[in-house]
Formats: sequence, structure tokens, C-alpha cells
Amino acid sequence: MFEVNKELLDSHEALLEVVFDDSTLEAAKQRAARHVAGEVNIPGFRRGKAPYAKVVQYVGEATIVQEAAESLLDENYVQILAEAGVAPYGSGEFVDMSLDPLTVKLRVALQPDVQLGDYRELREDWEDPTVSQDELDQVLEQLRQEHAVLEPVERPAELGDEVEVNVHATVDGDVVVDEDDIHVVLSEERPFLSPEFVETLVGTSAGEERQATLKLPETIEQPELRGVDADFALEVTQVYARQLPELDDALASTVGSFETFDELVDDIRARILNQKREQAETAYRDKLLDKLVEQAEISYPPQMISETLDDIVAETRDRLQRQGSMSLEDALRLEGRTLEQFREEMTPQAERRVKRSLVLSEFAEQEGLEVSENEVVAEYGNLLQAMGVNESQRRVDLSSELARNLRSSVLGRKVMQRLAAIGRGEVTEEAVATEPEPEAEAEVESEPDVEPEVEVATETPEPAEESEA
Repeated sequence: MFEVNKELLDSHEALLEVVFDDSTLEAAKQRAARHVAGEVNIPGFRRGKAPYAKVVQYVGEATIVQEAAESLLDENYVQILAEAGVAPYGSGEFVDMSLDPLTVKLRVALQPDVQLGDYRELREDWEDPTVSQDELDQVLEQLRQEHAVLEPVERPAELGDEVEVNVHATVDGDVVVDEDDIHVVLSEERPFLSPEFVETLVGTSAGEERQATLKLPETIEQPELRGVDADFALEVTQVYARQLPELDDALASTVGSFETFDELVDDIRARILNQKREQAETAYRDKLLDKLVEQAEISYPPQMISETLDDIVAETRDRLQRQGSMSLEDALRLEGRTLEQFREEMTPQAERRVKRSLVLSEFAEQEGLEVSENEVVAEYGNLLQAMGVNESQRRVDLSSELARNLRSSVLGRKVMQRLAAIGRGEVTEEAVATEPEPEAEAEVESEPDVEPEVEVATETPEPAEESEA
């Protein structure tokens, strides 16, 4: 019937040459002619009743052969792949066709292959973070600034004061800022808008107006205005002296439900330490993941990069839309770039994402990490609790996309926790740590009427990467 010759390409694809024998082709041509006869009107014959020779004469031999070849591929594609011994990643791509005998060439993307190597020997030093006195002092000073008492003064504004000002700014005659009663702290360390803006206001008194040409900051929301010169008209309506509170029990009780200043300091230290631990843990796991990817042997077809680039483009479009900004195409046009150039620039990021995703998926399989139904339900309950949804609504359809996303999120955490444990030397070949399955009191039913937003995750999520237009 047919024979298959296979050539493995460096691109992790297979080039298949499928040769059909003459009898198989002739039978397929007869079927193709009958199908064509039923689809077109051939003069002198009712539909489907024209003989083979008339159909060939009317539509041409090439059309019949083309349809016959397509039907042979459709009918035998699974068997062709089995004969070739390949596991496809996606549908095959037509490359070429020739006759005598009918020979069809196909390019088939292969399933990715990942060899992790001796990943249980991965190690990375871990250093528990600490909180310095300087870090405590910075937070305490911020609290003093936030709880400063404002007293109106009649003198010109000085550094450290706060002014109430009406701001009007134009660029080439177009108004870009028109706000009244803006409160501006005259600070060199944390300047409002820009250091030059603060300098312009120092020395002004209530009722005074000033004109200045200042550069708009690079952090401004509209990309087309970043770094552009704007003409400012500033009117100071009031100057305030800022009276900072003492670092004492009174400040502690103002900030929160603390009886003493020492309790406030302990709370601040604990919050800073938790934040630093989270950051350190994220950086630690990221280093281990880089090491795991670096030592792994990874092969994948180009199609995976193209699909990931599609995802990055879609994510960037969504982000710009959420920000209420312009379209991706308009943003790129302002920067003198095309969508094709953007995709090319994002290719290294796409390659990194593909490699990490493949490695993490293989790691999860090698470690036997799974997510139970109870864990999905518990994760849903935590999500609802964080949203303030009533506990009686804790129901989730385990076959839904939401449940799949929750399962993926839990699996991602398990994977990174296991990788970190290996890096610290806590997991060995002899003993693999097992985590107890969380109990779930939630009902496993259908989803509630109000469905919370959940970020769609891949099968094994990786640390998020932000793409910029």
C-alpha cells in the first residue's frame, strides 16, 4: 500500500517521504473522481453520474491526483506516523509531491524530549535573611512622614514643607496636566514628578505663581510624553510646615493597635523579614531552576517557539488594554517598530519560557508530583476567602477550566518547593519528603454564579515574566 522513509532533522522535526504503490493511487483516484462528480456540474451528466474519463477531462488529471493524495494522507496519517515511529507534536506540514510513483513529503514536528540529568545532586547555598537597623529606621521615618501634622505658614516654602498647588501643563499647546489642589511634599529624596519640579516650588509663598519648562518623567503613563519638555504654570495656594511625630508609644497607637513603641518595632521587623524571605526564596528557586535548565538536554520543534510568541503578543495586548493604553500596534508604531520586530526581540524570552516549562513538567513527572481533588477544593476555598466570598459558596466543578487552573497553580508551587528542598539537600534518593494532603471542608459541586478571576496557567507554571512593548 505505501512505505515510509524517515529523516530526522536538527530542528527536532522529521521529514517523512511516503511512497504509495500504483494500485493504491488508482483506487484513490477513482474515489476522488466520484467525489468530484458529486460536487460539480458536468455537462451532459447528472451530478455524481459522470464516468471517470469525463470527470478527468472536465477538471484535469492534476485535480484528481491532488484530491486522491489528500484523501490518502487523511485516511492513513495515523498509520504513517506509526510506520515512521514518530510521536508528533502537532499536525504535519506538506512539503512536496511527485508522481510515478506517488510520493508525498511531510515535515512533522516531534514531541519535545527532556533529559534532566542527575538533578537530585543540584545544590545552592541558602542564607537566611536578616533585618538591619537602617531598614527599620527607613520604615519608621516613612511612618513619621505619613503621620506628619500640617500647619499653615506665611513664609516661603522650604525643603521638607508641603505645598498645595494648582498645576497646568501643556506640550505644543496641548494640555497634558490640569489639576487643582495637589499636595506636594518638597523632598529631594522622594521628589514629586521630578527634582526640577520640587526646585521650582522651593521659595514660593501662598498666592504666588511661577512658570517653568520641565521634562516630563519617564514614568508617565503615556509613552509619547515620556521625556518631553512641557510648559508648566504653577499657582501655590498654601504652604504647610510638616511637624513630624516622635518615635514613641503615641505614634505606635496612631499607626495601629500597638500599646508600646517596641511592639510597633517588632511588627515592622517581622513584616520586613517576611518580605525579604519571600524575595530570597523566589530568587533562590529561580537560581536552582536556571541550573536545572542549564544541565538538562532539551529538544523541541520551532513550532513551540512560534506558539509561545503568540502567547507573549496576546499577553502584551491584554496588559495594554487593562492599563487603558493604546493598542500594541500603535505603541510599537510610536517606537518605530513592527510586530514582526517585536516578535523577534521577544524570541529569547520565548525560548527561555519554553525551556523552563518543559523542564518543570519533566521534573514534576520524575518526582511523581500530583494534585488531588481535595487540594483543588482547598485552593478554591483559599481564593474565595481572600476575595471575601461567603464560605457557603465554596463549590467548584472539578472538570471546569477554573479547576484546571487551580490544579496547575498548586502543582507549580509543589514543583518549586521540591526543587528548593533538593537544592538545600533535604531530598535524597533514599527518602523523598511527602507533604500531607490538606483537608477540604468545601463542597465539590458546580461553580458559583459569581466566578472569580483566575490567571490562566500552563500545566506547570513558571515564574512570571513581563514582556514590554
